[in-house]
Amino acid sequence: MANRAAVFVHRLSGHSLSVRRLSIYGSRLTLHARRLHASSAGRSFLSTLLQTAKTKNPITAQWNGQPTHETHPELVAQGETTPGILQSEYDQRRRNIVDSLPDGGTAFLFSAPMHFVSPHVFHEFRQDSDFYYMTGWNEPESVAVLQKSATARRGYTLTMFVRAKEPEKELWEGPRSGLETAVAAFGADEAWPIRDFAKRAAKLIGGAHPVYADLDGEHGLVRSEQCGELRQILQRSNAGARVRRLTPIVQRARLIKSTAELQLMREAGRVSGAAFAAAMRACGPGVSESTLQSTFAHASKMALLAPITDRSILTTDHPAPITDRSALTRPAYVPVFAGGEHALCMHYVLNNAPLRAGDLVLADAGAEVAAYAADVTRTFPVSGRFSEQQRDLYCAVLSVQEQMVRLCHADAGYPLNEIHRCSTHALATELRQIGFHAAERDIERQLYPHHVAHYLGLDVHDTIDMSRALPLRPGMVVTIEPGLYVPYDDRFPKAFQGIGVRIEDDIAVGQTEADIENLSASAPKSPADIEACMAR
Repeated sequence: MANRAAVFVHRLSGHSLSVRRLSIYGSRLTLHARRLHASSAGRSFLSTLLQTAKTKNPITAQWNGQPTHETHPELVAQGETTPGILQSEYDQRRRNIVDSLPDGGTAFLFSAPMHFVSPHVFHEFRQDSDFYYMTGWNEPESVAVLQKSATARRGYTLTMFVRAKEPEKELWEGPRSGLETAVAAFGADEAWPIRDFAKRAAKLIGGAHPVYADLDGEHGLVRSEQCGELRQILQRSNAGARVRRLTPIVQRARLIKSTAELQLMREAGRVSGAAFAAAMRACGPGVSESTLQSTFAHASKMALLAPITDRSILTTDHPAPITDRSALTRPAYVPVFAGGEHALCMHYVLNNAPLRAGDLVLADAGAEVAAYAADVTRTFPVSGRFSEQQRDLYCAVLSVQEQMVRLCHADAGYPLNEIHRCSTHALATELRQIGFHAAERDIERQLYPHHVAHYLGLDVHDTIDMSRALPLRPGMVVTIEPGLYVPYDDRFPKAFQGIGVRIEDDIAVGQTEADIENLSASAPKSPADIEACMAR
């Protein structure tokens, strides 16, 4: 091992620590710390050599800030950086982005900051999606720097600034992955403590090459402290004119999902479908909207709990007769469980009222699995059966939804904006067939005021800067979600007033109509399936 790989540690002024991994081929040096981590002897050698805080604490030395194969083999398979995504895929993502940069270009990606409910009480952390897509790293106070280099082994170098292992802080705040893990498991060529970012960033942006970074908070996002530090450095060095936005480049890559990403989104759809069925079964007069929300969340967890059918694989390391992957899921967004007239509000999220017999429930909810989101909506009767008027409205919306899903293939040549226009025309036609006559302007402005679709992926409203005028391509995942919300207005039939219906599925775009895949098809949707589910 020693003649193939070595890890050099550089202690600099102020006790700063950098970790680099190098592999020796004659006189050439290339980084390969993973080889040291691949065996117990290698890990022992690395720990002895580094002598960082990670090796000085008997508890935190065994933990990382997120699951890895070494600590959570039931969640992260051999060769994966994050659940379901191989190390090689993360490397290819970085290569694809670097190929879009000019020679010498440098890209800065910033983690999301922590958000606090009150002093010392924090929200659950959710990583910045561009940062996660490029690194898989799931901790705050982190920066990744990509530099295009013709002489680098991979065509780029990746430098990461992350929180070092500090047992005193981890005692209170939980485990961190640390510098060694950034190099050994996440593909960094070099890792530095995050406190060193400000003094090293100036060197990284040296020269006249363009700098790619997203320095301004957009779409309600709050940028990290390190983002502000880079902005100040650029201003002091008069390099502001060289800055280009990075997120459009990353979002174009994120728009087309890989086979592995589609599998995670397929799983998110399956989990969400099981949770919708559970919520339908729990529904009834007097039950709170909040109870349905809690039922959905619990059922999402339980959908990732499965028996091990092949008992021959059970070992002393995995003696349980079940496999529990529920740690991979959480709500993809704050859900809507809107009983009765609450459905007239597009994003009603109070979810605190009792359900009334004879009303409908509009439920817009989705599970996230390994950071990939589902976004599904179903509308179902509180008492278990649709009334005649409810069924007529529901079937009108369902027909439009099914027609629009059939347009989600590349051969049709439709962008999402055109599918929306088609959905408005189709809804007007369906409504006339049930005696509901409405002008298209009333449909667009009041009865159906939202778009029929958006992109889906790591974010619920994914790749938000990508135009909905783009023709659909295989690998895109979109929602199709027509709706109808009838206000208390005498311009509209009285029998339908106060009813809101939305039906939404997650659609993987195909090349042909036969290639279209409904990722959320397991959620009961037809009136017959809904009523049968609720009768159990």
